[in-house]
Amino acid sequence: MASYLITQNDAGVTMYATLKNADGTAIDLTGATVTFHCGMEGDAANKLVDAAAAISGSPVNGRVYYTWTAADTAEAGEYAAEFELSYAAGTVIRTVPSRAGAFKVVIRPEVA
Repeated sequence: MASYLITQNDAGVTMYATLKNADGTAIDLTGATVTFHCGMEGDAANKLVDAAAAISGSPVNGRVYYTWTAADTAEAGEYAAEFELSYAAGTVIRTVPSRAGAFKVVIRPEVA
């Protein structure tokens, strides 16, 4: 499982990811709406982040990004994260990553 590191109370930091199919090819995001979810694994009711992510460049390249806010990074800790893709008015919903489970976000305590 991959990890993403950020410091507590950081804001304006943009996280990029390339979403891939099981065979390693980029997921075509044409017509997709992307949502970023982050929180304690198994606690969907208390998500740290449940917000829109954006597609970067051509949708066929599968590249997305999310820009963190200070509220997102207020609590140091280790969290599970994933991107949710919705196509055609919600008729197809897909969560990435799906095979290996969520990726880890580590918000490390700030030093000063």
